[in-house]
Amino acid sequence: MLDYVVMGMVIDREMTGYDIKKEVENTIGNFYRANYGRLYPALSKLADKGYLTMNEQMQGKRLKKYYKTTELGKTAFLEWLSAPVDFTMSGDAHLTQIFFYGELPKEVRNKKLQEYELFVEQKLQQLQNIAKMFPDDDMDEKDYFGISTLYYGLQDAHNMLRWLKFIRTQKPFSQFLRTQRSGKGIM
Repeated sequence: MLDYVVMGMVIDREMTGYDIKKEVENTIGNFYRANYGRLYPALSKLADKGYLTMNEQMQGKRLKKYYKTTELGKTAFLEWLSAPVDFTMSGDAHLTQIFFYGELPKEVRNKKLQEYELFVEQKLQQLQNIAKMFPDDDMDEKDYFGISTLYYGLQDAHNMLRWLKFIRTQKPFSQFLRTQRSGKGIM
C-alpha cells in the first residue's frame, strides 16, 4: 500500500522523501502505519517504473530529490483507488483509500462509499446477532470485559455508518467542525 500512498501524496505537487514522511504522519498517520525504512526504496522503484518523476535540486550544499506522480502513476493510483476496499487489512488501514477519494469522480466516489456502508451494515448485523445470544442480566464479572468489546464493536459500527453518511452527503466542513466543538459528534 505504501506505493499508492506515496503516489497519492505527490499527485499534485513535488515533495521530498522527508516531506512525504511528514505528510503521511500528519494526515493518515492515525490509521495507517507506514514503514519508513521502505519509503526511499519505494520512491526509487516507483521512479524506475515511470510512476514518479524525480527532480534533483541543490539547496545550499545539499542535493534534494523531489518526486511527483506521472500520468502513468496517476492511472495506477486511480485504479487502486477505484478497486474494492480491502477490509481484511489490519486496523483502520482501509481508511487510507477513503482519504484519497477526492481524486475520484463524484459518481465513483459515491458508489465506493455506498459499498463501504453496505459492508459496515453487514458487520453491524453480525454483531447485533452475536449480542442477542448474551443474557440481559446475571453476567459474571469474568464475561463483562469480553462482552464490553462486543459493545465497542457495535458503537464503532454505528459511528462509522454515521460518518460515512455524513461524508457521502458532503455537508459543509464548517458543520462538521461545529458538531465536534459542541461535543455532539457527527450529525
